[in-house]
Amino acid sequence: MDQANIPENNENKKIQKSNSAVAGILDYAEIFVFAICAVLIIFSFIFRLCKVVGPSMEQTLYQNEMLIVSDVGYEPERGDVIVFHQTGILNEPIVKRVIATEGETVDIDFDTWTVTITDKNGKTFVLDEDYMYLDSQNAILRSNQEYPYTVEEGKIFVMGDNRNHSTDSRSTIIGTVDERRILGKVIVRLTPFEKFGKVE
Repeated sequence: MDQANIPENNENKKIQKSNSAVAGILDYAEIFVFAICAVLIIFSFIFRLCKVVGPSMEQTLYQNEMLIVSDVGYEPERGDVIVFHQTGILNEPIVKRVIATEGETVDIDFDTWTVTITDKNGKTFVLDEDYMYLDSQNAILRSNQEYPYTVEEGKIFVMGDNRNHSTDSRSTIIGTVDERRILGKVIVRLTPFEKFGKVE
């Protein structure tokens, strides 16, 4: 009688192993789906992926580099590299640097290429722009704005680091940027991987 039960026990073990393998696969699938959902939620509500288009931020950022951007609790500050969207101008997000925020006054000397800021407390100073790039092969882009220029409430004044190749707040094409149009501050350069890291 004991011998008659051996094949049945072996069959039960095979079924149990099969069920265990299926359960293991389902567990991995569940973890994978959960991970994908978590990533989608994170990149929908906390972070965004944006691509650099054009040369306006050289030599800080270059064409087709991928950036991670966040707007969680973000308040614009001078010097931040941000991504924003201007309706009716470009279809893709625009990457620029914050030069001045609401209530501040911007003055640009296009001969010496110095940018002077008067903040909301009345303090006046020249920006130290070690990130600025001037291409000696091209004339410095001028502006169709009048200076000194005071930034309106709820807006920011932005410029590209590559001052000879940037359409920015110097031009009425873009002008000052409504803070509600800001997609976020650039946190990290994602690609190319050899340049992965924080963006200053």
